Amino acid sequence: MAQGFRKLPPPKSLLAFEASARNRSFTEAAKELNVTRVAVSRQVRQLENFLGFELFARGQSSIELTRAGRKLSRTVNAGFQSIVDEIDAIESTREDNLITLATSTGVSTYWLMPTIGRYRRINPQADFRLLVSYDLINLSQYDVDIAIRYGSGNWPGTTSVLLQRQQIAPLCNQGFLSQYGPFESLSDLAKAPLLEFESAYDPSSIWDNYFRDKGAVLGRSMRMSSYDSYVNFVQAVLDGQGIGLLGAPLMQQFLDSGVLVRAIETEPLPQHGYYLCQPDVTSASPTVIGFRDWIEKELCDTKLAGESRS
Repeated sequence: MAQGFRKLPPPKSLLAFEASARNRSFTEAAKELNVTRVAVSRQVRQLENFLGFELFARGQSSIELTRAGRKLSRTVNAGFQSIVDEIDAIESTREDNLITLATSTGVSTYWLMPTIGRYRRINPQADFRLLVSYDLINLSQYDVDIAIRYGSGNWPGTTSVLLQRQQIAPLCNQGFLSQYGPFESLSDLAKAPLLEFESAYDPSSIWDNYFRDKGAVLGRSMRMSSYDSYVNFVQAVLDGQGIGLLGAPLMQQFLDSGVLVRAIETEPLPQHGYYLCQPDVTSASPTVIGFRDWIEKELCDTKLAGESRS
């Protein structure tokens, strides 16, 4: 990128050219830029020498853009306008009201977005910038105020507070259970279509490991479909395509509404946790502090609140 910038003409010459092309006059461009006509003419000539072709056909008392000048004028004008528009957009967002959040697709879709919706009714002035990624991004580098991460809670450069641990069980929708169930034991699940998130963080979210950890004996090979997208995996379970290893807290809304049910009554298996994280090196604004305190109360399992604060 730095090599490409070396090919750019001097910025002053581009400003002089853009103003001259838009006004079709060196004199009017000079008034707009608060310089002399001679200075504008000199800058435009400098640009032409830099580029190696003429941008204006000069008459006794007028100038006209050449074909190359017209093409360059459209590009330069669009570039300057884009800069102006971006500055306007930045100025229209009050930085002291902006909260930058980072999390994964599953957390943002099934847990965080409904929570933000409730908070907007409490504080309509708060603005949100949401960064969604499977990767653990550098919170300070991306100016992240708050992150919700899944794992052990130990990430260098962050302060982490445990919100809730994931609790998984074999879940499906009501229609699927009516068609394939009832299931008397975990081993019986192997006769039904099973769905799996192949990028799962916890080994126990993989069916083979889950059955092993639960001590189930499988009588035959399983029917299995797998997904590399968590949202697609959840949607397949919601659509009744099979049984997935899912649970609270991300699926709590579907369990509460009865959209998802347990395929078999078995004790949920606890896994890693969801943590509220903040970078150590930045100072939070009052807006960020207010939202952080509120969301911690909203999402935190009070039984686990003191379990991890690192």
